[in-house]
Amino acid sequence: MNERINWMDWAKFLAVALTIPCHIPQERGAQPVTYFEVFLLACLMFNSGYLKKRRTNIKDELKKYWHQLGVPYLAYNILFYPFWLTKFYMEHGGMPTFSEAMKPIYGTILLQANNSFAEELNPVTWFIAALLIMHLLLDICKYRTLPMLLLCLLGMGLYVVSKYNGFTTQYVAVGIFKSLPFYYMGHLCRKYHAFETYNIKKDLGWFVTTLIISILLFDYHAGCEENFAIHMLSYFPTVLFGLLAFIFFCKLLNGVRSKFIVNYSNGTMVFIGLHWMMVGCIRYGILKPFFFVSGDYIYTPLEAYAFGGLVTILLYPIILFFQAKMPWILGKRG
Repeated sequence: MNERINWMDWAKFLAVALTIPCHIPQERGAQPVTYFEVFLLACLMFNSGYLKKRRTNIKDELKKYWHQLGVPYLAYNILFYPFWLTKFYMEHGGMPTFSEAMKPIYGTILLQANNSFAEELNPVTWFIAALLIMHLLLDICKYRTLPMLLLCLLGMGLYVVSKYNGFTTQYVAVGIFKSLPFYYMGHLCRKYHAFETYNIKKDLGWFVTTLIISILLFDYHAGCEENFAIHMLSYFPTVLFGLLAFIFFCKLLNGVRSKFIVNYSNGTMVFIGLHWMMVGCIRYGILKPFFFVSGDYIYTPLEAYAFGGLVTILLYPIILFFQAKMPWILGKRG
């Protein structure tokens, strides 16, 4: 068995845990949530690329991808469907017609597509589909640097084009466009043994340096939205330094070992697959009927992070149950 990379366990946990508040309605431009929104996806993709192992047997890889990503993608969308029906009933006062009920099913088959005949079901699971495609791209390119760099540059260009044309609802495509460079960066860092040495003074120095640069870049990036060219040119450097600050922060935690963090790290698929539904259940099933909190309520950043912390705590026993009884839903073979 391979030795665990403790700072990567922290990185996997923090990346998904900090993503939850970003999916809770709050004032646009609220800090620090918007700051995290900019680079947390890159952190998730970097982690996945860093942990991607090189293999040569594509048949074995496809079987592995089916168990790791295909099965969880289908499972979390199936689990989400009763929630979708319940929410539809609450919002419309009745059950959907057959054609309306089929739209999210078509959307799931088409990887969370939104169009005239399909709609997203469990929106966050687009990440699982995008990760599968990126794994396949790396395999198809046979791990060669030049083809992957060209694909990364193409993705960056297509992301700029998609933003310019407002093509932002096709989550998988747009997610790959803007995330492939950071996924491949993770793979290269593992290949060339980056971030494998630990020196708390150096890591602290790099963390402070990259954090300051990332905040300055973020402030500049956020302040030039009206100038599209400058706004997009500053996007990838902003994400890069936010990612580096995140990595060095996690490296500072490398000496802190916790079974809780290991379990959360093993259960990142549960975060991705269930947190959207859990947030909705709390908002519409508890806060609205019992505490009279409107479904349209806009949360403050502090409330969003408290809400995210609650969801993180509630997911823990579910992760333990899945680990013990249903490991396949975590992307692991039983």
